[in-house]
Amino acid sequence: MLVTVQELGQTSLYPEIINKITRNNQESAEMQILAAESYVRSYMSKYDLKAIFGTADTEPTFTGADVNLIKKMVKIIASYYLVRLANPNVNIELYRADYEDALLWLKDLQSGAVNPTLPYMEDDPNTPEIEGGSDVAWNSNPQRKNFF
Repeated sequence: MLVTVQELGQTSLYPEIINKITRNNQESAEMQILAAESYVRSYMSKYDLKAIFGTADTEPTFTGADVNLIKKMVKIIASYYLVRLANPNVNIELYRADYEDALLWLKDLQSGAVNPTLPYMEDDPNTPEIEGGSDVAWNSNPQRKNFF
């Protein structure tokens, strides 16, 4: 996981709030974080996700400054997911506003309106099509030949 429950408890939600929401079940909090990571990944198809998020067997290899921005998006979404489960002593509207702002930023990231310094997915020459989307696309109608 890119974000741990302890890290979420230090930056986005107080640990006692997380414990109240999940009833001291660490796995429940981890499930919400994994769901948030999957959600963020779904907007990042053109980036090297293995380098940014790592895999089940390997740690992330990219450690640039903009990874903190991706972590922040995961934390915002995971916090909102947790607060939706139960609402002990937090203002859910603040978390919802942060969540909506994060979604707008992710849509801008996907469309190319924002361009953080994250590694792009490497091109595999053995694939016939572009992998992971592209910032540039073009199309054309077949050429017609007219005779008069």
